[in-house]
Amino acid sequence: MKVFTEVFAKSLNKKGEELCGDSVEVVQSEDSIIAVMADGLGSGVKANILSTLTVRIASTMLKEKASIEEVVRTIANTLPVCRVRKLAYSTFSILEISDEGKGKLFEFDNPPAIYIRNGKVIEMPRREFYVEEKRIYECDFTALPGDRIFLVSDGIIHAGVGGLLNLGWQWENVAEYLERMARKRYSVAEMVERLIETSDHLYFGAPGDDATVVGVGVRNSELVTLLVGPPEDKSKDKEVVRKLLESSGKKVVCGGTTANIVSRETGREIVTKLEYADPSIPPRHK
Repeated sequence: MKVFTEVFAKSLNKKGEELCGDSVEVVQSEDSIIAVMADGLGSGVKANILSTLTVRIASTMLKEKASIEEVVRTIANTLPVCRVRKLAYSTFSILEISDEGKGKLFEFDNPPAIYIRNGKVIEMPRREFYVEEKRIYECDFTALPGDRIFLVSDGIIHAGVGGLLNLGWQWENVAEYLERMARKRYSVAEMVERLIETSDHLYFGAPGDDATVVGVGVRNSELVTLLVGPPEDKSKDKEVVRKLLESSGKKVVCGGTTANIVSRETGREIVTKLEYADPSIPPRHK
């Protein structure tokens, strides 16, 4: 069973900072999608450098099939050391889901991922191991169509601390909030947007920390065959249209000349829809 993974991410900058100390990188490998979220030590420029280096190193190395041990060692030996704290530190969450639905999750010092299936938060069994004296949590799972996974930085968990909420929002509250939205059939993109909006509200519009949400949705793959432009040799018009009609999934034809060829070969009339969603985009035919 082939699955398609879509990723949405959004962040809040700490009050007074132009750069976010959290970073997100999403890459597509040959057979999987890899999403990495990192939270650099502190805030502002330094934190942004630390988190950016972390997500770039992790996503690039994992795309080339490096082991998590190699990734962590490279990060530990690459990050610049903070002069004040004498640390080279960035948390991270790494999520990889293959086209077959096989998933892996690695977490270091970030809040645990929130996994929602059938409108309920489910437990993710984790094992721990150490690399360069860092405790890493690992989880293997099988992703099913409809599953939703959320990675959050601690700025989300701490939203409202000392203000509306004495101890912040807390992981359980965030998980429950996402669960309620899932039951109401909000899309992953809408859930990410609303979670960020609520966090900002709890901070009274002045976030005390960088806050990031990465939402990952899993669904069935959908095939699309796209025909763009007529064949160079007119004698191949019939063959090209035949291949289009025999292809799987949805079929899309781009261009007036190409549409006329398909119309002629299939005997189907072109009907132009003059309702423009955007005047810069050519009209649709059916």
